[in-house]
Amino acid sequence: MLRDTLKNKAYYDERIAFKKECIEEDVRDVKFDDTDSIEVKMKGAFRLVSDSIYLLHQKYSRGDELLSLKPDLLNTLEYRQWQKNYADALPDSEQAERVGWEEIREDYLKSFLKWLSFAYCLDMGKEYYLNMLSLIANQGLDSLFDSIAVEIGDVEREVSKKLLFKKRFSKLYKVIESEPEQRPTLVKAYLDAWYKLEGSPDYHLMDTDAYIGYWCWEAALVVKLYDIDDSSFIDHEYYPKDLVHWQCNPNNQRSNDAWCLKE
Repeated sequence: MLRDTLKNKAYYDERIAFKKECIEEDVRDVKFDDTDSIEVKMKGAFRLVSDSIYLLHQKYSRGDELLSLKPDLLNTLEYRQWQKNYADALPDSEQAERVGWEEIREDYLKSFLKWLSFAYCLDMGKEYYLNMLSLIANQGLDSLFDSIAVEIGDVEREVSKKLLFKKRFSKLYKVIESEPEQRPTLVKAYLDAWYKLEGSPDYHLMDTDAYIGYWCWEAALVVKLYDIDDSSFIDHEYYPKDLVHWQCNPNNQRSNDAWCLKE
């Protein structure tokens, strides 16, 4: 059943098929095209990470079973490892080329939070989270991301006292800095402000394929991670409640399906 109601299933079927083709082509290029330079392969791996997170977003909007997204999350982690491996393999004289693909920026932070939201809400496990955070790096630079990383298990992480992107994320940071009883009201306020904070993109009104659903993934992550009561905003149009409330029932899994087993 579709979770997003602004586009139909055929729209998402077409877009998801196209994105999967792009990913498959890039995997072939990164792994097997020996004519590409290390830098080109690094950038190709970056694109694979970005496209895989995009694919998770599309599949959620289409209404895919959430358990079926776990292989995509494993692929995302693998592609990010490829990116680091190629970046590490750059000659010393070219190491500066990696900075723009790794250093934290506002759009990267939104992507990191989306990835973490899917990983944490779908219970990928502490080893996954720590590997992911290690690959993302950027420790000690942004108070929001550092605080979330510590809460998710990276307890030795240096926590910055500086919020890098105040205009975009100050309302979300206020949620985690506030007392627990204040958090539901503050999450609701963040959800209400989210569309404008995103720049009021209006993708659904454009005659393009840019629209893939409006979801506030970082709210899902914070609600799940900090165990916030979401009853006052559970039906908010931008709140991905199915992701937050997903629970795996091992008794309903095939005998060879270990996805839901706890550590």
